[in-house]
Amino acid sequence: MSLMNSLLTSLVSIALCLCFLFSCASTSKNIEQTELYDKYLKLTKMQAGKDSLIGIWQGSKGGKEIILAVVENDKEESEKLKAVILNGSEYQFGFSDGSPWFYITPMASKGTYAGRIAYKELFWSRWYPAKIVMSDMHSFTTYDDLPAYVKAPGGTTNSYMRKEQVITVDDIARSSGTGFLIRNTNLIITAHHVVGKAKSIGVRFPDGNIFPAEVVGRDAQNDIAILRLEFFTPLAERGFQLDSDSDVAPGETVHALGYPLGETLGKQPSIVSGQVSATVGINNAQSQFRITAPINPGNSGGPILNSHGEVVGIAVAVIRQERIEGVAFGIKIKAAVPMLQQLSVDLSGDKSESMSADEIFRRFAQDVVYIRIQ
Repeated sequence: MSLMNSLLTSLVSIALCLCFLFSCASTSKNIEQTELYDKYLKLTKMQAGKDSLIGIWQGSKGGKEIILAVVENDKEESEKLKAVILNGSEYQFGFSDGSPWFYITPMASKGTYAGRIAYKELFWSRWYPAKIVMSDMHSFTTYDDLPAYVKAPGGTTNSYMRKEQVITVDDIARSSGTGFLIRNTNLIITAHHVVGKAKSIGVRFPDGNIFPAEVVGRDAQNDIAILRLEFFTPLAERGFQLDSDSDVAPGETVHALGYPLGETLGKQPSIVSGQVSATVGINNAQSQFRITAPINPGNSGGPILNSHGEVVGIAVAVIRQERIEGVAFGIKIKAAVPMLQQLSVDLSGDKSESMSADEIFRRFAQDVVYIRIQ
């Protein structure tokens, strides 16, 4: 009998030891995951910019379609955005409509997020660290940092695509721009990068008239292109006078006309004013000059005028980075003279009286064109 009691006592002791060991192993794993997640959170202390994931996104896990809504998360201080499953009842693994899927916050690396992602294990959810990387504004990939003992449905790397169409500033810059009519001609000046790879070009005037156009002059080095309008009859005293003789001067007031952000802000041109801040451009380029007028994508190819309403330059670029403001560039109109002379353009003209910005806009806006390429 005593032998039997000794055996039972030994078995109980072994069982208790095994439970203790399993408990320690589980606790150790949980501590490891907590420490790993804390490392991710520390990375978020150095955030740079806001790369918004907000929208409706579509992907798949384990062969099942999953649709996410990514929204601002006001309840969590450490995670800026959260995603919830929109088709949870059609999905799997116990998720329902509106179930949280992940929480994320921007990391120091632009377009990259750190956070935590949810997995269902039997009857409860567990959160594990994740990294999310945006390849562009329309897609992102999740890299789930899961321990080896977790069997993730669909794998640990998954891609998602934005469902709704989104037009970005980069899309606008690639598909549209501004140009302007040269006085008494059917020629349009614009930036070469606006029409460089175009298969077809449409030019629309503010009155709604649209004309097809072809490139008849290219200067890729100086970023200038000249277009000829088809079916357009030159009108007397219509168009812009070019100031090809004088040069710009620091402190001189200038006005830029164009279609910032393409048609997003409407079908009429706008005007912004500023000063010439330097008579050279990027890397001391002599054919460029720097202005403080706040131009944007879509303004490229538009005219930069002096106070007499004469074109002194062509808007071509703006530098946009954190803590950088008021750095925009134009190409001096002098750089276009060789091409214009080859096209027999008359560059002579009388200097007008000085005009205010509103007078310049009323007089010349009708000949600032919107260029759409395909």
